[in-house]
Parts: sequence; structure tokens; C-alpha cells
Amino acid sequence: MALPSQEALDDEAIQWFLRLRDPSASEADRHAFEAWLAQSERHEEAYAEAEQLWQAVEAPARLLAEREASARPASSHQSWPWAAAACLLLTLLLGFGAWRDPGLFDRWMADLATAPGHSQQVTLEDGTRLFLDADSAVDIVMTDGGRQLTLRRGRLWVDVASEPARPFTVLAGEAKAEVVGTRFAVERFADDVRVSVEEGRVAVSRGQRDESTERVVLGANQEVQLHRGSLHDEPSEIDARGRLAWARGQLLFDQIALGEVALQLERMLPGRVVVSGDGATSHRLSGSFPANDPDAILDALETSYGDFWCMGGGRKGGVSC
Repeated sequence: MALPSQEALDDEAIQWFLRLRDPSASEADRHAFEAWLAQSERHEEAYAEAEQLWQAVEAPARLLAEREASARPASSHQSWPWAAAACLLLTLLLGFGAWRDPGLFDRWMADLATAPGHSQQVTLEDGTRLFLDADSAVDIVMTDGGRQLTLRRGRLWVDVASEPARPFTVLAGEAKAEVVGTRFAVERFADDVRVSVEEGRVAVSRGQRDESTERVVLGANQEVQLHRGSLHDEPSEIDARGRLAWARGQLLFDQIALGEVALQLERMLPGRVVVSGDGATSHRLSGSFPANDPDAILDALETSYGDFWCMGGGRKGGVSC
């Protein structure tokens, strides 16, 4: 029997959380919940996350429900439980939060995640080294028969420990990268995926099934891009060390369009970054910057163009962040 997806478990956990706090919840409901909770550690973790999330909205939700109740005519026999108010408030908060922070849900549901402005290095049980760039999220499945990572969003650099008996695969959208022992990176933004190889060989295919006909093998200093699941042109020759400098804490821009600079800044800052007018494609930036210092990039932009806007908090010269 197929295991439920993480999204389905999260939904079930929230439903149980609300049900148990409803005054009409019965003893049978509580027994059913305990049986659901005992099914696996994944259930326990999903419920713990639901509790943490709800703590942030419980008090304002009660206030919202009280205001609604006081506004109804005295003759009304209808009621609006606070849980319903919490549902509405949670939808509004998460809807706004998702606009300001598009990676919120992916990071919440992933096995390993980094917030904007933070990166992380991890060594897996087989010795494989990972570098997860800012605002990135990845799921990890390690079995005796194989090793599989699923990049939900962001950028991931991998130094794979060679174990021929356990194939190593990275999934990202419609892209599938298969390796034995190598150093490479996978970047995902919405439906666009880029695979860059620093050392070794990586087979990249369209779709996640073995019978895919669109397949290309990359060697060192090569990369390929997929747009909406389709392989984009032939592999490109690159300077992998420069391209993947972000995995060593440095950003190297060589005539990079400001639209792409904005995407990088969104990994480093809490909020959205917008380029006004036609600056996203007509203006370009070159330079070397520390990966943990967005102010250095903002200073360069303010000096050169002054048309970047960050939808967050604070202010720096002519640039709002």
C-alpha cells in the first residue's frame, strides 16, 4: 500500500488538531486520533508541526470569533466556533506569507531546509556531503538499494560517496540526475532546473521514469538546463568552479541580468525582490560578493542603478528591503 504524501499527512494533522479542540469531540474521536498518531513517527511529526503552527494563530483567531459573535443580532442562533475563525485567519496569514516568502511551504514540508540568508552543510550516513544554499529544501530517502534526494526548491551541491551498489539520484521537478561518484549541483526555481557538473559524470533525463527518451550525459565543466520539463538545447561548457562558487560562500557575477540577481537576493533576504521597469533584462551586474552579505550586492545596485525594491522591512538608501 502506498504511503500518504507529506502534504496529505499535514492536512490530516491539522484536521485532527481542530477536531480534538471542538467541544463536540467524543471519546471515540480521541481513541481514533491515538490510533492515527501511533501509526508512524511521520504522523507524530506532522501533528507536532500542526501544534506549533496553530500556536501562532490561536489568540488572534479567538479575538476574531468574539468580534464576529458580538456583531450578529441577538436573535441569531448561529455560532461561529473559534476553530472556524482560526481556519480563516490561518488561510489569510499563510496566503500573505506565501507571497512574501514563496519557499515557506516547501521548507515546512521538507526533510532538510534552509531559511533565506542561511545555508547548511550536511554529511549523510554514506559519507556524501551536501551543501544546501539559502532558501532551499530537500527530501532525503536512503535505503539499501539506493539513495534519492528530491530538491523541492533552491540550490543543492553534492559530493557523492561512491557506492556502485546504491545508485544516487537527485529529482528536481521533471529533471532526474543519476550519478555514481561525482561533485555536481542542481538548482531549481519553479519549473526551471539547471544541473552543473564540477567533477565526474552525471546523466540528466527529462521525467523521473527510466524509459525517458530525453537524456544527456554531462562531464566536468558542463551544464544543462530544463525549462518546464524540457531539456534546453545542448550541454553548455562552463567554468564550474566559478559557477558553483556559492557552495564555497562566494557569489561571482559576470554580466548577470538583474532579474537573476534578484532571485539570488531573495535567497539571502526575508521578502520579495522586484526590479522596476525593464531593468530585469536590460541591466547587468558583475562582481564578487560574499554569499552571506546581501548589503554588498544592494550597495552595488544602489550605486549603479537604484531600481531594486525588496518587499520586507527596513530601508537602505534608495533601496527598500
